[in-house]
Amino acid sequence: MRSTAQTAILLFAVAMFGIGALLQIAQQASEPVQPELSVIYQDINSPEDIRSLESDRVAAIAYTRVISLQALPVQAKKDKFIAMMLPAILIGKQRLQQTRQQIELLLQKTTLSDTEQAWLDQYMARYRADTPEQLPAKMIDMPNSIVLSQAAIETGWGTSRFFLEGNNIFGVWSVDAREPRIRASESRNGKAIYVKKYDSLLGAVDDYFMTLGRGGPYRSLRAARSNTDNPLQLIQHLGSYSELGDTYIKRLRNMIEYNDLQRFDNYTL
Repeated sequence: MRSTAQTAILLFAVAMFGIGALLQIAQQASEPVQPELSVIYQDINSPEDIRSLESDRVAAIAYTRVISLQALPVQAKKDKFIAMMLPAILIGKQRLQQTRQQIELLLQKTTLSDTEQAWLDQYMARYRADTPEQLPAKMIDMPNSIVLSQAAIETGWGTSRFFLEGNNIFGVWSVDAREPRIRASESRNGKAIYVKKYDSLLGAVDDYFMTLGRGGPYRSLRAARSNTDNPLQLIQHLGSYSELGDTYIKRLRNMIEYNDLQRFDNYTL
């Protein structure tokens, strides 16, 4: 019969072998596999379907079909809109962080498999990067308060037609007739304007982060993001997001401060 000490030593050896085996498998893996995040996709048929924010830990829900909150009292409308938006923001940020970490791991390798190279090339094309080394700096996220303030401004607190019909939160245009989109009522220079249509709010958030990551007008924003997470400093670099320029920056500041949106910056999944 083994002594207690011998049993403990044996269990420790087995555990160490298991850890070593897992590390070896991870090192030998030829294809980056993104850690799975369990996301609940859910329609909204009434304001009651929007899960309230009970604490700073948020459930991973990606709302798909949204409704107008116009009939609600002002503060109730804002609270429901934030509760509807925040999960998609947090899911998008976590997935972006996971992908960035995978890319950084690949950059440490001396040689890549064909699958790894194809995966990396795909992201280089998405972010318009000339080299793989440029990708991590391009794949930025934003403090929750900034994303919420832009979402509130662009959708009128969740009442705009593009938001209700296409989950389009940030007014992103479409120039590709092959993708789902909605025609705007106005035109520009005699040409029809279209905006993108998304399957869920999460799709719009993902597109928003990619826009900030690859767009030339946001170079200063990306540089600033590497040095600070202060939303009131970062919004100074968002003048290019709207034709309103400096007026848009003032609107963002007012939106953040008046609604105390910075209180949501520490919320996580």
